[in-house]
Amino acid sequence: MKSTVIIILTYNSRGDIGPCLNSVLSQSYKQDYDVVVVDNNSDDDTVKFVKEKYPSIKLIANKKNTGYAGGNNIGLNYALEKDYQNYILLNPDMIVDIDWLKYLIAVADSREDAGIIQSKVLFFHEKFRINTIGNPIHYLAFSWSGGYKKLSSAYQEIIDIPLASGSCLLVKKEVLKQIGVLDEKLFMYHEDVDFSLRAKLAGYNIILAPDSKAFHNYSFSFGTRKFYFCERNRLFVFFSYYSLFSIILFFPFFLLTEILMIIYAFFTGWGKYKLKAYVGLIILVPHILKKKFELRKIRQITDRQMMDFMSAKFEFDDVNNIGIKYIYNPVSTVYFLLMKKIIFW
Repeated sequence: MKSTVIIILTYNSRGDIGPCLNSVLSQSYKQDYDVVVVDNNSDDDTVKFVKEKYPSIKLIANKKNTGYAGGNNIGLNYALEKDYQNYILLNPDMIVDIDWLKYLIAVADSREDAGIIQSKVLFFHEKFRINTIGNPIHYLAFSWSGGYKKLSSAYQEIIDIPLASGSCLLVKKEVLKQIGVLDEKLFMYHEDVDFSLRAKLAGYNIILAPDSKAFHNYSFSFGTRKFYFCERNRLFVFFSYYSLFSIILFFPFFLLTEILMIIYAFFTGWGKYKLKAYVGLIILVPHILKKKFELRKIRQITDRQMMDFMSAKFEFDDVNNIGIKYIYNPVSTVYFLLMKKIIFW
């Protein structure tokens, strides 16, 4: 029985999927592994290309676009029936190093306490610079790429990380069966935040495998659709994971942040998408209540312990500005430190 499956979700990925699959199928890892491609109803000829060029690969062609969460879940649920030990999610715009899988599995096997393991994700066009080594999370549920644009040589050790990027991660079978698959209500963006937080709440560590390298054909963009899902899903995470008492204590600074976000949104012409995010959040209230109940069943850490791996500052180079650096972050830090002294539950 093969112990590892690699799930690659595609959507109009004809230009990326060939190099990605070639690298995945050329690994130095000696044991057999399976590859599953799930296509999210692409408009291009991704499905035809995979069928013709890679006939031995399991291909699942969806009849509609189910988002990042839904598409990957189709692959995960298919793979769970096969009872693998390791489940890997990989973006189609990745090219992985020849030793990528060998080192990823080795780190997973060496740390029983780790439920999710992330590869070191580097830029494809700047292979010595980091795209992400794991994603930090602000206590108001903002999340971004950790180690962004820093030199790869700065991260050579296995380290615990706050959250794993959904672009390239391994989750163990026992973890997946305990915490469940991705939350399809999120559709896309922040679904990896939610997934990692569930693993953390269940008592598992999330770590970086620094010698397992994947090269991401990435360019930062932030349009209205991404803004809407990021904001709606950030608010979903905030209200889902904190207890009511913590939400009440965080609410004054949360409200100030929301006012600033509304001003920013209207200044950039995205105001209606920010308001739409609030409407989307209200629609998700029944799901939030259900999720809070489900999280209590697996929860092993308190709100205060959760704050230990959270960030007081928002620090992402492609979004940062003087106002964030010199006004918002200092105030945010003071408020966070105060909350850490008050919250004990």
